Amino acid sequence: MLARFGWFLVVTAICLPVAVLATGVRIPGIDRPAGRPRPASVPSGDIEMAWLHTSTNGTTWERFVSGLVRAQMAVPGLSVDDSNAFNESASGVPEVVFAMAGRPGNLRVRWYKLTTDATTDHWVNALAERDPAPVAVIGGGSSDRAADLARALNRRKDWAGERPLLFLTTATADELEPGPDEAAGAARCPSQTLIDVYDDLSFRFCFTNRQMAEAVLDFAQQNPDLLATPGQQAFGAVASAASLHARLSEPPKVLSVVWKDDPFSTDLHDRFGDALSGKLPRDTWEVRYSIGSFATPNFYEARVAESILAVCRDNPTRRILLILPTVTTPARRLLRAVLEGEPKLRDRLVVVTGDGIPVNAFTRDGEFAWPVHALPVPVVLFTHNDPVGWDAPGTTPPPGYELRPPNTTEEVLHFARLGRVLAEGVFGPPGEPPAGAAELCRRLHARTPPFFEPSGERRGGSGEYVVVLRPNPPEPGPHALPEATLDVYRRSARRGWERVKTLDIEQRHGRAAATGGGS
Repeated sequence: MLARFGWFLVVTAICLPVAVLATGVRIPGIDRPAGRPRPASVPSGDIEMAWLHTSTNGTTWERFVSGLVRAQMAVPGLSVDDSNAFNESASGVPEVVFAMAGRPGNLRVRWYKLTTDATTDHWVNALAERDPAPVAVIGGGSSDRAADLARALNRRKDWAGERPLLFLTTATADELEPGPDEAAGAARCPSQTLIDVYDDLSFRFCFTNRQMAEAVLDFAQQNPDLLATPGQQAFGAVASAASLHARLSEPPKVLSVVWKDDPFSTDLHDRFGDALSGKLPRDTWEVRYSIGSFATPNFYEARVAESILAVCRDNPTRRILLILPTVTTPARRLLRAVLEGEPKLRDRLVVVTGDGIPVNAFTRDGEFAWPVHALPVPVVLFTHNDPVGWDAPGTTPPPGYELRPPNTTEEVLHFARLGRVLAEGVFGPPGEPPAGAAELCRRLHARTPPFFEPSGERRGGSGEYVVVLRPNPPEPGPHALPEATLDVYRRSARRGWERVKTLDIEQRHGRAAATGGGS
């Protein structure tokens, strides 16, 4: 009998819970997946900032913690407790605790991990229902995640207390494609400004694509001698001083490429166009997708490379300014195809980009990520902080958080500055509790000198960094030049672009040594 009806019992055991769930009846352990958000409680007198990031991105959290801990070096009286920053429990909530001497209450910065079961919307709703709500939500490691977070916060109107602020860390996009909420009005509003999605409550700690494009073009226009460096000996051997001066005095031919499947590339490409509008014309090409191998251009990149070569051959005496608003691999593939088609272009070609190519690609990882012997042209790129700001002798950073070569320092120093701004905003006069969302918003806008624009954007015109890679031609002998030099410049509101440091790059030996400049 049992054998006869066994199949019936099995089907019933599977289907009955499904039918019950369909009626809306809650079944403990089934209706709530284990990965759904459960925000930690906040001790009385403390405040919380929720850092929303993917659960697989421990490296970014490590650098974020490094920056927060190093904020102690810039804020007198601040102490940062990282004892629970690297909780090994899969369900644990890593946190960093800020305390200020003479002030009651702490600031707790916690990593709430994004997963398939704990999405941005899930976390925003869970945090909104917990009492107290966070003072701020920190996120925006990329522009698409920043847009998702800003839209989720904007949809949620009711919170257990004040609505939190939104702090964007490294999302650089100015304009966004319409999201699901804006799809119906897409014909009327084809794009949206990221900072305005969660209006009046958003602050961006990085520079935007517009600011990056304006900065690197400003630098390039102020330094037309990018090609007249010791690394351009081949050019000097065949050209007189007069012809060199004529070439550098003539406006460059501007070429630009956009990868259409990459929102970062499309927005940065548009911002370069805005920065050039009314100044220099440019020829542009579209690459349909950025997927491809390590070194060989994909079909569309190969076609664009051929078109670029045709324009360069039609302008045999002009400098070429090639704008590549993308990340390392597509830029490497396309540039390599262009130079293989016309090696002599190295004498009059300069590449300009944003922050998509990290300085580590030239220094620590240069032998395979950006080999200068195969890509022997100057590159001008942007960084949000000093990429070579290693600890000087005599400094005393927190133990375990020293900055030493070969890793670049931009990201940690960027987060350290973020930590400093937060600490100075949260902690007021002695005896006062930590600031709530409204008071923190007021203090951030009132900083002197200003750090943010009234819109919440990072204020530009000072503090931007531009990095210039200058490959040198190979030379035999004991006094040969290094494979390349890397110059780091910082923008000053009063003094313009100031050189911070120069590094000698020896990619094949894995060395990058400072040879001059200030700190």
